[in-house]
Amino acid sequence: MPDITRRHMGALALGAGATVAMRPAAAQAWPSRPVTVVVPWPAGGSTDVLARSVCQNFSTRFGQSFVVDNRSGANGNIGAAAVARATPDGHTLMVTTNGPITNNTLLYRSMPFNPSTDLTPVALLAELPIVLAARSQAPYGNVQELVAYAKANPDKVNCGTPPRGSAAHLAVELLMFRTGIRLNLVPYRGSAPLTNDLLAGAVDMGIDLVTTYLPHIQAGTLKALGVTATAPIPQLPQTLPVQSQGVPDYQATGWISLLGPAHLPEDMVGTLNAASNAYLALPETRAMLPPLGLTPLGGTPTDLTRRMAAEVAQWRPVIQAAQISID
Repeated sequence: MPDITRRHMGALALGAGATVAMRPAAAQAWPSRPVTVVVPWPAGGSTDVLARSVCQNFSTRFGQSFVVDNRSGANGNIGAAAVARATPDGHTLMVTTNGPITNNTLLYRSMPFNPSTDLTPVALLAELPIVLAARSQAPYGNVQELVAYAKANPDKVNCGTPPRGSAAHLAVELLMFRTGIRLNLVPYRGSAPLTNDLLAGAVDMGIDLVTTYLPHIQAGTLKALGVTATAPIPQLPQTLPVQSQGVPDYQATGWISLLGPAHLPEDMVGTLNAASNAYLALPETRAMLPPLGLTPLGGTPTDLTRRMAAEVAQWRPVIQAAQISID
């Protein structure tokens, strides 16, 4: 064999060896170590409980530990930014509500990351329906009656809301934006003081996640006016959606999704998406979610991408008209 051919084959062999040497990190079986699943909210809420259930299922499915890491702060931006900066090797993921990946881009003058370019959408997990509720003595029993009363009595209905910029706060802003009514919004730091004041009659109505008001609605001490989902929810099957009560195209729910850093490999995204949908289809999952105030979603990564974009488009004019900012 001529020397040049030997040299050429030797170079090819070295090149192949180099390629193999460079490839293990990409070709290595995933997950090769415990996976951190960031939840940008405190422990104990519905998002955290769902994330821990997903982690337990994935740990069994993939034979490696999936561990929740609660990194709360800045309305979810701190934890989400940490995921955006992580290495896209599938060992750092995030389960979050929609705030940090959609609404915060409109509520904050500056963001530590760009959700549309710094994160990889993986799967929609669940929806968080919101309910409008009124004190039992209120002179309206549904959204249509509320709108009529509020138009006849502008700024006379006191509506308690969770903190500015929250999903529930934005939901009532959207109601005013779409109907032209004026409610006197009373912001609270949390659900507990708002619920106490609503039960005591200090405010006329309130808006919050369905789990907050459900026991009181069932006891008859509060009455449900409407839910913000597009269809009736299992927790309140007799309560009509707002959009079917004369407010067309109304939808204002929170929702939870699974994401990773930008440039997460496509095959990994597909594997995680399939695992998420399989988890959501389990009978035990579907039994667990309603008591948490959750409705299972599912779908493709593209479905999540589209929902993120649609969410920003829906809330931009509402937030601008109400001049809402939280920084």
